[in-house]
Amino acid sequence: MFRPLLLTVLLFPFISGGASAQKPTIEMYLQQVAKGWTTDAKKALPDLLIDRPDDPGVMFLHASLVEEPKRALPLLERIVQNYPTSEWADDALARMILYACVTKDVEMANATFRRMRDQYGSSPLLPVTFDAMRMSVGVPAPTAPATAPAASTATATATATAPATATPPATERPYTLNTKILASKDDAQKVLDSFKAKRMRAVMTEKWVSGKRNWVIQVGEYETEVDAAKDVDMVRSICKCKPVVVKR
Repeated sequence: MFRPLLLTVLLFPFISGGASAQKPTIEMYLQQVAKGWTTDAKKALPDLLIDRPDDPGVMFLHASLVEEPKRALPLLERIVQNYPTSEWADDALARMILYACVTKDVEMANATFRRMRDQYGSSPLLPVTFDAMRMSVGVPAPTAPATAPAASTATATATATAPATATPPATERPYTLNTKILASKDDAQKVLDSFKAKRMRAVMTEKWVSGKRNWVIQVGEYETEVDAAKDVDMVRSICKCKPVVVKR
């Protein structure tokens, strides 16, 4: 009962775009798997794993072909951990959420749904997982922001007399990838939209060059430079540029 639900509810609705008649794509194989036809995908998978071992799309296809859904969880987690800005990261989280809903694993469902809600709040898959949670294990309440303890009189006095300094907000993911720098905001917006269309986390920021305002598209949020560097090749293939790891 679980496997048909997983394939029908999770795989099929989340695949967009038509399949190419000339060259099979990951999306085309996933559509076939969702319809119960796995022959072509299984035949293609070994070569895909050899040629593109670090492709999150290939990993997602691999997870879709694993007979026992529980054994696919490490593959899905790897996509989320190693390729958080890829178009497959929210798909992987959604798959994990639905698995937890079907198996009634409340702890896993709540924890994974919070991750998706916090990291991929604009994902079109979020409403689907919300409904799955609502109809099975229940939806966890939003995390309330931490309340700062009241400052003591001495601390408040010291703060009032100390000179004001501009302190940038702390972040757990301080690194990002700088992609294209453009003089036109309209052109920059088009590049930004192209990343967002692939469900990647991207922002547009100002950059002044020789006294002139330019616009740079930054992709991803990473804890370390090493994590950011892992996505350089993937981002390069999309923007046709030379991404650079920077600290925000």
